[in-house]
Amino acid sequence: MIFVRGDFSSVQAVKNALDCFASWSGLTANNEKTEIYFGGVNEAVRDSILAATGFSEGRFPFRYLGIPLHASRLAPEMFNALILKIQRLVQHWSSKTLTYAGKIQLINSIIFGLESYWCACLLLPKSVIKQINKLCKDFFWGIAENHNRMVFKSWSDVCLPWDEGGFDVREILSWNKALMAKHLWNLDQGKGGIWASWTRLYYLSSDHIWDVGITNHHAQSFRGLLNVRDSLVDACGGTSLARAGLNLCASAGSFSVTAAYHILRRRKARVAWTGVFKGGRVVPSHGIITNMAGLAQLPTTDNIIRRGMIIINRCNLCKSYGESHRHLFFRCPYSKEIWGRLLKWMYIGGRSCDLITELHWTARRGKRKHWKTRWFRICLAACVYFIWNERNFRIFKGFERDPITLVGIIKIFVAIKSFSVSAPNEEISVINALNS
Repeated sequence: MIFVRGDFSSVQAVKNALDCFASWSGLTANNEKTEIYFGGVNEAVRDSILAATGFSEGRFPFRYLGIPLHASRLAPEMFNALILKIQRLVQHWSSKTLTYAGKIQLINSIIFGLESYWCACLLLPKSVIKQINKLCKDFFWGIAENHNRMVFKSWSDVCLPWDEGGFDVREILSWNKALMAKHLWNLDQGKGGIWASWTRLYYLSSDHIWDVGITNHHAQSFRGLLNVRDSLVDACGGTSLARAGLNLCASAGSFSVTAAYHILRRRKARVAWTGVFKGGRVVPSHGIITNMAGLAQLPTTDNIIRRGMIIINRCNLCKSYGESHRHLFFRCPYSKEIWGRLLKWMYIGGRSCDLITELHWTARRGKRKHWKTRWFRICLAACVYFIWNERNFRIFKGFERDPITLVGIIKIFVAIKSFSVSAPNEEISVINALNS
């Protein structure tokens, strides 16, 4: 892409340079594929330029490196290519049997990569962001395959960090603003490419980027950048703090978009125990189910009844009491027996409590690196996961397992997980003894 002043002599100079390049390289511009786009050029000059170059006149909007370009405001329809790509990916993935953790991996790696390419160039319209969020939400919760599925955790909560009760999915609106904040920082620091130089010359000749007001005279892209600036000021509590925050994002030498994202993203009160179940050999799927169980966000019978569905509230494990998170983990006789046997297996006795108590106990000790603490964390998450799995098996497949069988499955799983990476000799010997 070459930018030229809209007069005949300037275009002729560029054409001569291209002809000179072609004479010694053998590479020539293809007249059928090369187009000229005009802006504010009268018809006579336009005709003379087209005749001299032999190129055809292009019309807005057009796509450059996959991104739509227009001389005026970009309509939401111009982002259909992005929406269509994500739709095709989601439709393909929906035919696979994937866990929540697997779906998060696909969203964070592939869909997020597509979004980031566009977000680095443009401030996406809110209607486009809403469509992308809906596609990701429906894929994650399986709504595409089952439109009657009830969801008890909002997508905005899914996008929170683990320590705040989420699953570390990047929230696209805040990420888009964070990528735009890099352009803002370039303008503030006198850095950037041609666009930054043109913006400083045309819009900031007498004002600073932090002081200029938004007017109708500004282009859509520049107005969007100023809106991001205002969002930063609101998030930081003042202009001086916003500037300091951006400078901190670049304290390592290059601008960190991730640091800017954490300034701009939605925040929620920290949950003491949720971050304990991320990593540390805990299976991601187990950590996610434990997270949702502790926050009462699983589709238990009492939650479904609160949504207005008329069903019998009876625990599918003990068939005696109403089903709730508090009952299911570990007040139910079935799950209580399982957890009690696992506690004895880990030489932890004299305890009879529910899941929330265990989660807070884990949070107080869960950050320790001792293998016993790590082992307890793996075992608790696996226990919650397999109890929820057993509940679903009984409802949807009519398949039942007794507590002793399920305890055996959990023990084997925990032992295998402990051997899956290099474990301390003490840990290996203890697990061998317990499994013997």
